[in-house]
Amino acid sequence: MLHIAILLPLCTMNQAFAFGSPTLMAAAHSILQNKSGDSPEPRLVPSPIKKLPLEDAINRALEANRGLADAVDNVEGARLSLVAAEYEFELQIFPGGHAGLTGTSDEGPDETLGAGISLEKKFATGTKVSITPNIQKAGDIYQTGIDTGLVQPLLRGITREYNLSGVRSAEFGARSTRRSLYLRQVNTVLLTIGGVYEVIRQRELFRLNEESAVRLRVHAEAARAKKRIGLATQIDVYRAGIQQKQAEDNLNSAREAYRDSLDNLKILLALPLEEEIEVEAPLEYSLVRLAEKEATRTALRNRVELDQAADTVREAKRLSRVSKENIWPRLDVVFNYSRFGSGDRFGESTGFDEDSWGVNLVTSTDLARTTERAAYDQSLLNVRAARRNKSLERDNVARQVKRDLRNLRRSEKTIEIKEEQIGQVKGQLELAQVKFRWGLANNFDLIQAETELRLAETNVLSAVLNYIVGSHRLRAALGTLLERPERF
Repeated sequence: MLHIAILLPLCTMNQAFAFGSPTLMAAAHSILQNKSGDSPEPRLVPSPIKKLPLEDAINRALEANRGLADAVDNVEGARLSLVAAEYEFELQIFPGGHAGLTGTSDEGPDETLGAGISLEKKFATGTKVSITPNIQKAGDIYQTGIDTGLVQPLLRGITREYNLSGVRSAEFGARSTRRSLYLRQVNTVLLTIGGVYEVIRQRELFRLNEESAVRLRVHAEAARAKKRIGLATQIDVYRAGIQQKQAEDNLNSAREAYRDSLDNLKILLALPLEEEIEVEAPLEYSLVRLAEKEATRTALRNRVELDQAADTVREAKRLSRVSKENIWPRLDVVFNYSRFGSGDRFGESTGFDEDSWGVNLVTSTDLARTTERAAYDQSLLNVRAARRNKSLERDNVARQVKRDLRNLRRSEKTIEIKEEQIGQVKGQLELAQVKFRWGLANNFDLIQAETELRLAETNVLSAVLNYIVGSHRLRAALGTLLERPERF
């Protein structure tokens, strides 16, 4: 399992983040906090409930997320593939034996028995060495011996790169799965941060709709009272009643959206759906003051995707060199030497007084080598494709950084605009309330101002939370959201 450290503070990245203006911070607090200045308590879940801070949610996701568990298994699978590839060059031991009957038309059957153990070793130069002690009994004759063999390639398979190709491919697979695990962890952290703030968003939307429903209920009651004393018309009563019912419907929708967001977060964190939780996350944030060029350089230096693209190019080149060597025909020199003895008794066969040897050149090949040449040409295409993908990945990283920076700046401007709009709508609402109270106007302006206030507060809430989540998304684009392992 990779060691991961969470880098949450936004002001630690080369001091590139500066704190925002008091006006912007006040806008966030005015929307995201209630009148007492404390975070509102959700009224949708019974007590007791489990407090879940953002950092705990992230740690829980990194430990229990089911998608991450699959990625961890992939890393272990790649490690086992590497073990299997390296075993080809380990000392291998093969016990063997046989038992049977042999005979001819002139003689009856004779039993044959044999046992032995073969020790084989392959080297990176392609050399294969084997030693096989054995004992056999055919009829009444015993034979004991030690067979040795050596195979040395002379053309194809003589280089270390060719013979270790399986090991190098397994190593590349292991590096790739570790990088995939790291990227999966980054994505899981982003999903967790987004999920936590989505819960907060829906909780605050529920609170805003609840407050709006209360105000509209008061408006409806006031309209009915004014109707009885002749200060309002029936249309005022209808209008207020319609808006009250609409507010109640919006409140029910907000309640369900809040519960859905909680369930989505529980699934992400692999928590029981019946467990009651209340998320907590910092609502303070700092404004990003980072130039595009500096951000792009940081991303190009840190992003793991670029490491993977460069590694893929190197692997494609290596496989191309192996394919080129594979065009050569196989030509091996094979040396055999045996020392053995035989006799009517087992003891006589252990004298090892006889020997035999042989040296041979062995080849078997297709003279045209069409398949191998086509494979080499294909490997060259793979190299070009890997280089193009590396260039494309580099452009994608730069584009992502620029896009995230633009999104943050757009959210910052939205917060400023909507903050001013809230002030104007509040003034409009107060004026409409005074006029309606004294019978100087109907409740149309009052209800319209109430609707515009709720919409403006919702927009500011969304912009603030988008800015917070977007700042973490920018850190991921820069490659600094999670601490990278020392080496892949």
